[in-house]
Amino acid sequence: MELNQDKKKETSEETENVTEMQQEKQIQDEETEAEEADRAILERSDLVKMEFPPQAEKPTQKEESKTKEAARSEGNELVKQLPELEQLPANIVLAGVKIQAWWRGTLVRRTLLLAALSAWTIQCWWKEAKTRLQGRKLHEVMRYRLRSLNLKSINKRKQPNQSSFL
Repeated sequence: MELNQDKKKETSEETENVTEMQQEKQIQDEETEAEEADRAILERSDLVKMEFPPQAEKPTQKEESKTKEAARSEGNELVKQLPELEQLPANIVLAGVKIQAWWRGTLVRRTLLLAALSAWTIQCWWKEAKTRLQGRKLHEVMRYRLRSLNLKSINKRKQPNQSSFL
């Protein structure tokens, strides 16, 4: 019996040691995961810093108004946009460019559609007008032919009748 109790004591001590070791291992795993996550965050922040360099100091109102006046006096749209572009991050500028390109494409497609529909309308009108004119000409030709046939037939009818009276 004493052996059994000794074994139980040893097994309980072993289980405690095993659980402590498992807990320590879990803590180490959690620490390594946290370190890896920190490294990933640092890498992302380094990438962001490379993509978006720090902004220049914001100009004072006087300097800003001078640059705007200079841009207005030159009348060049690109010069007007330069101070604004310097203040925005690159991804926002690219998004704006994409939106502008999409809108210009929409306007062009709308204009082309309107031109195609207008051309189609004109073509339909011209075909209808041409058909009407051809119909009128055909009607006139048929009327002329009918008159000429009627006159010939009337003349043919009158000739035998006239000869009988003579």
